[in-house]
Amino acid sequence: MPEIRDSLVNSLIGSGSAVDGDMDVEGMLRVDGDVRGSIRATGKVVIGEAGRVEASIRARSAIIGGLVKGDIYVTESLRLLSGAEVVGNVFAPRLEAEDGALVHGVVAVTGRPESAEEELRQFVERRGDAARFLGAFRANGFAPGYERPEAALEANPSARDALKPSELRPEGEPT
Repeated sequence: MPEIRDSLVNSLIGSGSAVDGDMDVEGMLRVDGDVRGSIRATGKVVIGEAGRVEASIRARSAIIGGLVKGDIYVTESLRLLSGAEVVGNVFAPRLEAEDGALVHGVVAVTGRPESAEEELRQFVERRGDAARFLGAFRANGFAPGYERPEAALEANPSARDALKPSELRPEGEPT
């Protein structure tokens, strides 16, 4: 039986939307628009048939129905629907591909989910961007080096007057 986290979309890039940058997602992500950069998710990534992704993807599992120009690394399973096109390398312990799905790249299907993390590390070190896809996951904060305005104020309370009102939370409101 699928886990509940695999059936609840908590992040969505809708049709007509575009995102440019690196994304770290806690849980499931669905893309029906355009994404350029990189995607790392702790759960499942679904690229709908209208989705166009110019990004490498690392996730627990993925379902691809549209276009992905980039590598796909999953630690459980990858499903390629009939309209899927992947231009990049693929690593998955389990792979299901419908008739009409295309992959242009190196494909590694191990059949060993219990050793997927170690085998994925080796595959990425040989063929991918190890710094981006094997580094620390930043789901609990912003990009490295970013400091919330509230944190800066704790160190220097007189700086409060220099911040824009939109950058401040009311006194006493939880961060």
